[in-house]
Amino acid sequence: MMIFYDRDRDYAEVFFKKEANYGESLTKLVMAFKSEKNDKVVGYGFENASRTLFDDLISPSAKLAALLKIIRSKENLTQEQAAGKIGSITFRHYQRLESGEENPTLETIETIMEAFPKADFSVILKHASKAVGA
Repeated sequence: MMIFYDRDRDYAEVFFKKEANYGESLTKLVMAFKSEKNDKVVGYGFENASRTLFDDLISPSAKLAALLKIIRSKENLTQEQAAGKIGSITFRHYQRLESGEENPTLETIETIMEAFPKADFSVILKHASKAVGA
């Protein structure tokens, strides 16, 4: 998954991993992103997607936060609905994960992966594995 995320503008662009069960072309995966501050559209499309969120300078909690926001936008879910879909975490726990305030455990990441199987968590897992010495 390639993502460009500009924290200052609350702007993200995303490529989800392509799977056989995705019957849509990449152009249909373009989505608009709204600022949570004022509900204005702050970006969309694949322009400038040459940078990736998944580099070694960005913390796993920040990566997961951006990924959760993107998944939630793609699936048109509220934070409460996303927490409910995950099932084993509270709404407040979900909010802390999505805001990057809390570092996820491997168990939490695995639970989130099960709830959102179309999203690519491989780079977050790579960083989480390094953190536990795997």
